[in-house]
Amino acid sequence: MKMRTGLSYRTRDGRIAGPVLARGGHSHPWEGRVEGLEEIQYWTDDGLLFASGELHNLDLVGSVRGSAGKAIDQMTLDDYRRGVARLRSAF
Repeated sequence: MKMRTGLSYRTRDGRIAGPVLARGGHSHPWEGRVEGLEEIQYWTDDGLLFASGELHNLDLVGSVRGSAGKAIDQMTLDDYRRGVARLRSAF
């Protein structure tokens, strides 16, 4: 996964993290907030919370697309249909 400034990502446990920001060349160059947590989290270029490669629930596993961050009353019919289609394919 290629990390990009300003995008939001989904964590391994399903939360939304971001938008992420590039901090500079340390072992954890990306920072952002995760829903439900107050403190800022830091990730490697691969989206891992731990540089050791050990898996964690807050690892970033994919970018959030479409209606992420929109209030439910601001979603379009297409946003809704994409969400329902994604749910159906998950079962």
